[in-house]
Amino acid sequence: MDTTHTRDKLAILHIDPERSWGGGETQVLGLTRYLHHTGHRSVVAADPRGCLYQRLIQENLPSSALRIRNDLDVWAGHSLRRLVQSHPANQYDLVHFHTARAHALSPWLTGLGIKRVVTRRMDYPLKKNVWTRFLYTHSVNTVVAISHRVHAALLAGGVPQTQLRRIPSGVDTQRFVAAPDTRARMRAQLFHQYGIGLTDSLIVSTGALVERKDYHALIQAVRHLHHNGLQPHAIICGEGALRASLEAEVQALELVSHIHFIGFCSNIPAYLAAADVFVHVPVWEGLGVAVIEALAAGLPVIASRVGGIPELIKDQSTGLLIPPQNPIVLANALRRLLDSPGFAQALGQAGQAYTQEYFDVRAMAQANEVLYYELLTQRETHTCEV
Repeated sequence: MDTTHTRDKLAILHIDPERSWGGGETQVLGLTRYLHHTGHRSVVAADPRGCLYQRLIQENLPSSALRIRNDLDVWAGHSLRRLVQSHPANQYDLVHFHTARAHALSPWLTGLGIKRVVTRRMDYPLKKNVWTRFLYTHSVNTVVAISHRVHAALLAGGVPQTQLRRIPSGVDTQRFVAAPDTRARMRAQLFHQYGIGLTDSLIVSTGALVERKDYHALIQAVRHLHHNGLQPHAIICGEGALRASLEAEVQALELVSHIHFIGFCSNIPAYLAAADVFVHVPVWEGLGVAVIEALAAGLPVIASRVGGIPELIKDQSTGLLIPPQNPIVLANALRRLLDSPGFAQALGQAGQAYTQEYFDVRAMAQANEVLYYELLTQRETHTCEV
């Protein structure tokens, strides 16, 4: 039985300074929603120019403005320390850092007697230097890994097992279960905007337009299909530094009428409901919130066999896993699903059930809540012993 809610309520300060919207910001918003609605004081310090800050304001969730320019931002460090010390009535029990830039400020809270947690979302190796070792082993009490691959990378980087906790990302899975008429309504809108008919094959991909997401592979796969008898449309939801170059690539391949960049999407569930297949083929990935969302929507998913993605998808059962940076293999996987709607539907149903059981936002939030209580109990025990 969960007894956490019978305990004293907590005051947690979350730090996420990113201006763009990504999987990490989805997690921070979901976590603070849960904590807020279960009676905790959960405040997010974020960049006031960023998407996360605006979402917090829109939902009337507690927030604080904090800009962090880089890892050596002394002004931001002073601001964070003042924020934590600001007023006895607003004393925080714990600070949770959610990005690398946020984590770099953790030493500024040394000596304040406050517990510190950082969530690590990427599975690339830690840098082998004194500063990184200090950040991960001395300036925080616990490092949360969102997948087994991230956990392994942290261990390999020298973070002690005793300081690690694995808490997978999660989404509000029910939010992605579409109403029966959503697909038809969305397809009518897409026909008006892009000429995508109700029976046209539609691929959707979501995420930041950055190099590691490898949208080049999707563009080349669609080109290959067009040269071999299939003419699917593809919608790419997201913003990023590569948008102009990707649009130029699509124009050069004469695919402008079939590959559509629509920028930041505020209603991802509706686009997923309109899709036939979801594609996510990054070069590396900590876990993949975009994949969790697509699985929760009941879509068949094709994704790279990298990072934590194999923890979300069992190949041929809850989705299809393919090697990264291989447009031809991606094109063949797309053809297989588009030509076999029964198989595609079976993958989507299995993936949806799996995600609802293991990757719901409530499970993620409750696991973090349990961790917070454990850390504070350790503090109380240590104080008694002294």
